[in-house]
Formats: sequence, structure tokens, C-alpha cells
Amino acid sequence: MFSQTSEYASRTMIEIATRPGGGPVMSAELAELLGIPPSYLAKLLQSLVRTRLLTSVRGKQGGFSLARSAASIKLRDIIAPFEDLQKYEECILGQPVCNEAGACPLHHFWSDVRTRFVEELKTKSLQDLTDFQLSKLNTMNAGLFKKIGRVPGKKSLNK
Repeated sequence: MFSQTSEYASRTMIEIATRPGGGPVMSAELAELLGIPPSYLAKLLQSLVRTRLLTSVRGKQGGFSLARSAASIKLRDIIAPFEDLQKYEECILGQPVCNEAGACPLHHFWSDVRTRFVEELKTKSLQDLTDFQLSKLNTMNAGLFKKIGRVPGKKSLNK
């Protein structure tokens, strides 16, 4: 449902937010951990800095960190720079007019789904995503982790 860039942005923000101590993370480390091409990630990170979701510090001890608390960052904030959220207000079948008076066959279905989806984007925080990620990682057994590989919030089997 999201573009690849939005998926990468969400995964990156979760990875940064799950770091203990909240210290900066280098883009090269993020690229390796998340399997994102480094040049692609560099552009994405700069977009997140421009939207004031991340801060960046240059140098050996530098990297990227959250610009504000994870609880104050909503999922909508993360994906809005990369998605045309207006498209979710349009008719799912592409009709120019789709309302109660001239509804398409999927109008009522899409209206309910769209309302829930938009509400989740507005209310789901990065902290919610991070808490979910960490709770799943804490219950994940070693065999499953080996099978699925890298996931945000968990570097290796020992962490």
C-alpha cells in the first residue's frame, strides 16, 4: 500500500527509535542493517532531516537521531513526505464523482477502510511501532530470527 520509499522511511525510523540511549546512528550502519542501498538511504535520511523528524551530526561520533520523542512522531509524519495522501480521498475505482448521491459499487466499503486507514496514520505513533517491534523481538525465538534475518531493533541473536 505504501511506496518503497515510505516503507524504507518507516523501517529506518523504527530502527533509530529502538536504539538504546537514543544516540546517533551512522547511515552506513542503517543501510547494512536494513538492506537499503546506501545512496538511496542517504537521500531518504536527508528528507527526514528536512521534515524535522531526524537530526544529523557530522563526524566520527555523528549520525542520525530522532529530532523529538517517538511518542510525538505519528506514522503520517513519516510517510507524508513520500506519499500523495490525497489519493486516499479519491474514488477507489477512479470515478470523478463518488459520494452518497453517486456512489461507485465500492463506495461504502472504501469509505470505511479509508476512514480507518487515515485515522491510524494520524494516531499511530513511532513509539507504538517501536513498542510493537520490541515486544515481538523479545518473544521471537532464535530459529525464527535466523529464518527471517535482519529486522529493525535487533542486530543479532545476542542483542
